[in-house]
Amino acid sequence: MKRINAHALAVLAVCLGLQLIMALSAIAQPLNFDVVVGEWARTDGNYTIQVRDIKTDGSADVGYFNPGKIHVAESNVAAQEGFVKLFVKLQDKGYPGSTYTLYYFAEKDALVGYYYQAAMNRTFKVIFLRKKAK
Repeated sequence: MKRINAHALAVLAVCLGLQLIMALSAIAQPLNFDVVVGEWARTDGNYTIQVRDIKTDGSADVGYFNPGKIHVAESNVAAQEGFVKLFVKLQDKGYPGSTYTLYYFAEKDALVGYYYQAAMNRTFKVIFLRKKAK
């Protein structure tokens, strides 16, 4: 069995320590919630979410349209498992407490997640893509 000298072990320990520090600092860095600001179109219909502003407390100024305006009762952003999560609760005729729970995927510039249709007690997988500026 070969012996590893003390210098090689020290270098290995420093490298592993640096990798751990880098990994922990990447986890600890806050996510940029502003990435969800913009206008988003659902891929399976005429549904639009407009995220106009994100406040420092995590609340969000959000509009929802199908195609007419639907009242948004609650909206906020948060970090969840390394993703930016957007939550939107609707409270209007035909939308009694329906919710969207969406996660931002930077690779596709998409919001992906679930729509809970409260009146039907059903959950659907949904995708929203960012609308391009005209």
